[in-house]
Amino acid sequence: MRAMLCLVLCAAWMVAQAETEIFLATLAQFDAEGNSIVLKRAGKPDMNATLHKKARLWLNKQPVDAEQFRTMEGKQVMARVSVSTQVRPVVREMADPDTWKWLDKVRRGVVKGTLQGVEDNYLLVELPDNTRFAYRFTPKTRFERDGKPATIEDFAIGETLYLAPRLLSNLDVMLLSVSNTEKDANIGRERALPSIQGTIQSIDRQKKLLKVLTRAGDIREIRYDENTEFTFKGKAVKVEQIKPPARATIHRTRDDEGNDYARKVTIHPNQ
Repeated sequence: MRAMLCLVLCAAWMVAQAETEIFLATLAQFDAEGNSIVLKRAGKPDMNATLHKKARLWLNKQPVDAEQFRTMEGKQVMARVSVSTQVRPVVREMADPDTWKWLDKVRRGVVKGTLQGVEDNYLLVELPDNTRFAYRFTPKTRFERDGKPATIEDFAIGETLYLAPRLLSNLDVMLLSVSNTEKDANIGRERALPSIQGTIQSIDRQKKLLKVLTRAGDIREIRYDENTEFTFKGKAVKVEQIKPPARATIHRTRDDEGNDYARKVTIHPNQ
């Protein structure tokens, strides 16, 4: 029993220690059944790796299986690999270089697309280049129509949507926000971020509230207290020294009631 516990703890430690590397390489060998992958990188030793049991493989902007991806053997690929000094590297994702560039675009920022269908908590969206991508939505996804709260049922097949995706650690893509306007999608995305950039328009020192116009065009009231750290040019300042309007980055968290709370406010010189 003690030996088994040690093995479990050691395995967990190795996973925690693994780092992710993303690089361009030649796929010298791809034997998924034999669990043998060889990646040749310029100026570095060959990497002998295994394939993750839930690896994401992409070809021509579409997900493919291992047998289909074998056609990339001998060609250049982009690879996402978990590396550790204790175990063999593990390939978690691979794609042809053009598809990798496409993935980088469709999995970040705000994406415009046409709704093609809804299935098992996924939105199937056709993008402007006529490719398609499936985005997962959750109870945390913010749906809005014309600036007002909405549900997925409020959107029709064929409708143009703006989506703010987030790439998760398991390489699934979750939607932070969905709207029929680009501005609202940007606001929804911004509200999910741990920091906010914008302009402090006013400070209510009695209620200890910062009124902020964010970069996305949102108006936010963010609470602060005596524990909030205010800095300007790397030095601590008092809230009384801040003269609105003032450009700022606000690192926020949630208080016990779920309201925005500023743990740190960095004031920037006005341009």
